[in-house]
Amino acid sequence: MKNALTEQVINNFKKSLGMDKEEARKQGIQGEDRHAFVKRIGKSVEIVPRIHEEYMPAINIKDVDVFERNLKKYLEAIKYTDIKSTVIDDRHTERYFLFNIWKNATVSDFQNPEKFILRYTNFIKDQTFSEFDELTSIGNFAGSMVMAQRCQDDYGFETPYIMHLSLTDGKHIYNLPWIRYGITQNRFGEKLAYIYAIQRMEPSNTEEYGSKMQKAVNGVNTGVKERRNITPNFIAALGIFMGMLEGEGVKVIKAPDFLIGRYGRFSNATTQEEIDKIQKNLTENFFRNFLRLDDQLENFKIEPIDVSELNSFLCMSLDKFKGCKNETLAQLYKIGRTAVEKRIDYIEDNIQDNDLRKRNSFEDSGR
Repeated sequence: MKNALTEQVINNFKKSLGMDKEEARKQGIQGEDRHAFVKRIGKSVEIVPRIHEEYMPAINIKDVDVFERNLKKYLEAIKYTDIKSTVIDDRHTERYFLFNIWKNATVSDFQNPEKFILRYTNFIKDQTFSEFDELTSIGNFAGSMVMAQRCQDDYGFETPYIMHLSLTDGKHIYNLPWIRYGITQNRFGEKLAYIYAIQRMEPSNTEEYGSKMQKAVNGVNTGVKERRNITPNFIAALGIFMGMLEGEGVKVIKAPDFLIGRYGRFSNATTQEEIDKIQKNLTENFFRNFLRLDDQLENFKIEPIDVSELNSFLCMSLDKFKGCKNETLAQLYKIGRTAVEKRIDYIEDNIQDNDLRKRNSFEDSGR
């Protein structure tokens, strides 16, 4: 059957965007009549929810052939990755991967699902920061080593990878927040980074070391007059990560405002008003971290919102480091950038050394 994967996705949305059984029973609606509407015009498909709800979006597939190709690339990437739980088997079937990915889509992603699938596929295949797959010391801060590790995440979360950052004196550990990120490329081959979440970790189970490191990290607040209520650990982790991104040549960063399938319902909310309030707080708290970076880093800017099109992402630009009045944040940023630049130089030097050895071997052989 042509476009079989696409039809699976469409049929799933027909049901998931339809009227729930209880509401349908009340209105005397039975069978497929309670499913979402599917409108087909040429190669485009629009799936319209059966009833309007704030967190139940319409889906617009512009070209079913392109969508099918991207779904195939996505499943192919899963087959050949070693990321935890991304294995097609008896428990995680092809159907499982086709449906669960939509938990990580924004409103604008549902308006361009072809692009969304391709982006997530690139997240899976991306090998940026793979040199940090083992826990690696990347610098020194306040008498402790700064450690970085790219960790795989279980399938179904926002991104396939998490950057773990921590501090240690060799005996004790102080954890900074996790950063859930994904990296893709635009059509010019330039890297774009997406940050989906910054998640608080239990800093340290050693009170004395935890207090010492917390005091040092709190230095990111020195001289700050606005947005001081943001947790310093979040800014510290982002500062290091921004340096790492600059080292990798990333100039564009995006952060989603709202993942409908993941946060569209809250167990402790009973009204739409309560849902809206919780969601507003989640988004604002997340974005405030980037607003704070915009205040402090001269090379980091939040781009103006283009109101002419639907865009569910906060867009940011990252230039080369130009300075930061806060010494602590500047130090952390440089640690991240220098760590990546050194690793890149090391890799390039090894490649050049290997090429040189090959040439010398070739010349010594008299060929």
